Amino acid sequence: MIDEAADPGTRWRMVLPLKGGPNAKSRLAAPAGLAVAIALDCLDAVLATPAVAEVVVVTPDPRLAQAAGSAGALVRGESRPGSGLTGAIEDGLRGLEGPCAVLLGDLPALRAADLDLALQHAGKALTTPRQGRPTAPSMVFVPDADGVGTVLLAALDPARMQPAFGPESARRHAESGALRLDLDLPALRRDVDTQADLEVAQSFGLGRRTLAFLAGQALPGA
Repeated sequence: MIDEAADPGTRWRMVLPLKGGPNAKSRLAAPAGLAVAIALDCLDAVLATPAVAEVVVVTPDPRLAQAAGSAGALVRGESRPGSGLTGAIEDGLRGLEGPCAVLLGDLPALRAADLDLALQHAGKALTTPRQGRPTAPSMVFVPDADGVGTVLLAALDPARMQPAFGPESARRHAESGALRLDLDLPALRRDVDTQADLEVAQSFGLGRRTLAFLAGQALPGA
C-alpha cells in the first residue's frame, strides 16, 4: 500500500473504453442490460470525481454512446472497429494533453471518493523519484483485486502511456516500467467478470442502475 501523502492538485483526463453490446460481459453469463448498467454506474462515479477534469468514453454501442454523452462525457467511436481494447484506448487518448488515465468500465461499486484518492496517489507517485532511481516513473497502475489485471493506468502525459490491458496486464504494465500502486481501495479494485465477482462488489454497495437491473431481472442461477 502506498503511504505517502496524496497529491490533491492534479486534474485528470479520464478515458473509459466501454464495449457494450450482447457480448460485453460474456463470462458473467448475464443479459446485455447488466453490462450497460455497470458501465453507466462506473461513468457516474468518474464524472462525480473532483480530480477529473474531462471524461472520454470510447464505445461502439449507440445506447452507451447516447447515455454517456447525455451524462456529460465526450464520446468517441472506434476508429478501427474490431481492434479491441488497445485500439479503443488509443482512440480515447488521441488529442489529450496533460495528466491522463485509463479506467476500465466494469466497476459497479466504484465510488467517486475512492477514484479521487487513487488519482491523488497516482499524481504523487508520478512526481516522486523512486528509491534508488533519479527520476519518477513514467506510468503508474492500480491492479485489480486478484492482483493479475489492471483497473487504472495513469501518466502525466499521453505520450508516456503504454497500455497493455488484457490477460496478466499487471505483470505486463510492471515490466514496461509502470509503478504498481497496491491501494487499499477494494471497491475500486473489484472489477466484475463473473457472478462471484458481482457478489463481492455487491457487498461494497452497487451503483443505482446495477441495483435496479438486478432487482428487476435475476442473474442466471441466482
